[in-house]
Amino acid sequence: LAALSLQLCDSILIGCSLPPHTEVAVTAGTLDTSGGCLLCDQLPRVGTAFHCRLLHNLPVPRRSLVELQPFGAPPDAESQFQRGQGFNSSSGRYTAPVSGFYHVSGSLLIEPSENQRKTQPRQKDWIKASICIESLCHSNLSLEAMGGASQVGGVYSILLTGTLYLQAGEYVSIFVDNGTGSAFIVQKGTLFSGILLGV
Repeated sequence: LAALSLQLCDSILIGCSLPPHTEVAVTAGTLDTSGGCLLCDQLPRVGTAFHCRLLHNLPVPRRSLVELQPFGAPPDAESQFQRGQGFNSSSGRYTAPVSGFYHVSGSLLIEPSENQRKTQPRQKDWIKASICIESLCHSNLSLEAMGGASQVGGVYSILLTGTLYLQAGEYVSIFVDNGTGSAFIVQKGTLFSGILLGV
């Protein structure tokens, strides 16, 4: 049997590519005469991901900016979405282990105050949710979603999702900016999740 170019796909990212003249001798099995990687047809391996929910109800005072924390470990039914140790549940921050493109999402449950429920929302009132890099929502690229104040009279959700490029060691977290004249609550169970797409 001849030598065969072969590379194990055991990195944190997906796929494998062969550097020139890489050879590993094999003594059994079928040779790939095309010289390709025999293991590259396997399904992608998820190297890092997180999926956590807000642990407690979090009050957000009027005209204030609040970072969501703390988060709890995912329940057993959602634990399969957790990969790696990059998420700090107490601070609510996910730190990227490698540079790359990350898909991140937040689904916030907003509970209006009694005052907001009883009064007609004003056009100038707004609530903004952001997923920010290094807590620098204005100077760094961030994901944002806007919502009105108590437009339906009860609990409602704000969803934000998208892709950010993170350098290794940078963190992302969720901020809520209360642009209304009344406090409200971000309910426990609010979701924060993400996954590494590639480099």
